[in-house]
Amino acid sequence: MALTASGLGSGLDISGMVSQLMAVERQPLAALAKKEASFQSRLSAFGQIKSSLAALQTAAKALNDAAKFSATKATVGADAGFTATSAASATTGNYAVQVGSLAAAQRVASNATTQFVPADGSVTPQTLDIRFGKMIDGAFVAGETVDGTFTAGAGTTKTLSFTGKTIEELRDAINAADLGVSANLVNNGTAKQLVITGKSTGDDQAFSIGGSVGLNYDPATPAGSPTTTRIQSSQDAAFTVDGIAITRSSNTVSDVISGVTLTLTKATTTAASLTVATDKSGARSAIDAFVKAYNDTQTTLRNLTNYDAEKKAASALTGDSTARSVQSQVRNMVGSALSGLGNVSRLSDIGITFQTDGKLAVDSAKLDAALQDPKLNVGSFFGGVGSVKGLAATISDGLDNFLSSDGLLAGRTDGINASIKSIGKQREAFEARLEGIQKRYMAQFTALDSMVARMTQTSNYLTQQLANLPKIGE
Repeated sequence: MALTASGLGSGLDISGMVSQLMAVERQPLAALAKKEASFQSRLSAFGQIKSSLAALQTAAKALNDAAKFSATKATVGADAGFTATSAASATTGNYAVQVGSLAAAQRVASNATTQFVPADGSVTPQTLDIRFGKMIDGAFVAGETVDGTFTAGAGTTKTLSFTGKTIEELRDAINAADLGVSANLVNNGTAKQLVITGKSTGDDQAFSIGGSVGLNYDPATPAGSPTTTRIQSSQDAAFTVDGIAITRSSNTVSDVISGVTLTLTKATTTAASLTVATDKSGARSAIDAFVKAYNDTQTTLRNLTNYDAEKKAASALTGDSTARSVQSQVRNMVGSALSGLGNVSRLSDIGITFQTDGKLAVDSAKLDAALQDPKLNVGSFFGGVGSVKGLAATISDGLDNFLSSDGLLAGRTDGINASIKSIGKQREAFEARLEGIQKRYMAQFTALDSMVARMTQTSNYLTQQLANLPKIGE
């Protein structure tokens, strides 16, 4: 409610007096604001704790991955004609790989000197037939390969019904259809050549071209037909592993060396080395990330519960029982001894120990040695064995008690939010009461102003009358 001007009759500063009185009346609001700020500070603090614990849980879950502890790494020698990756199932060892030739898809081009023009299909649709097969004893035999066995026969021809008139329209129609080939145009300066390429590599992916559209090709005729010529024959990849000759229809090979995928990139004249070795870098990185996440959690909890004796200043959660409970329970989970997991029962067995400040420290040499020792089986300690939980699941599941929607932190923050909401309602009620008080003050001072004005008028009248009386002796 707006304040009125100063009293006109009395000269009293009504607005100023009411403002001062209302300032006194509003003092309880300051106490409410201070109390609300305290609750907001606690709410923010628990939000920080929750975020920190969530990061720790994520780091713990990353350790519940057996593949990290059994990973391998494939290393390829210089100037090799291939790259390689290895899975956890790969057997460590050394190999010599030489690439004789790469797998290729057949590629055919239309005439280089006379631009091919499709037969006019504006009245009757023309056809383009693509028939797949392979070369056998110099002849093209239609068929298909299933499970490594080539079978001649039907079911290998795909037909395009074409109604366009230009080579561009034919290209687009080929690419839009499911023919097993793709097409593009190359302008050589004399003619636009239509280049048709098989979508798959391997010697069983040769194809012939026919149909009424007027474009024909027979793989058995190297020079091609009057309308086409062969640019690239379909062929298998040929390579050796430790001197053993191997062919495959693709340049990506994953069924020769168990657990290893080879990607052939070029033909070479000499063999290159391939080494498959254990790779503990992923496991080590995950462990280091876990240690950091735990230490960050401890720092967060300490900062939020610490009391500065020198400055005599408390933190947001100094003395808070929930924060203390989280701090002690998390440390107990991380430092707990587990049984039934082999020769490692606690973190200290692999070089990770608690320091005086409650944080973890890593003995790198001891941890690296433990990761390489199959007798210790560090992966089982973190990931568990059968129905026995490892440390990763123990910690992750334990943190659910804090982080879940019905967990400890949710209950605590719900209580704080309820308190903040209650303060809001108290403020609204108090503001409404203050409005009434202000109206009352204004009414009282306005009435006072009117009374003073009347008294002033009476006084002035009497003064005037007295002044007009004749003086004694006159």
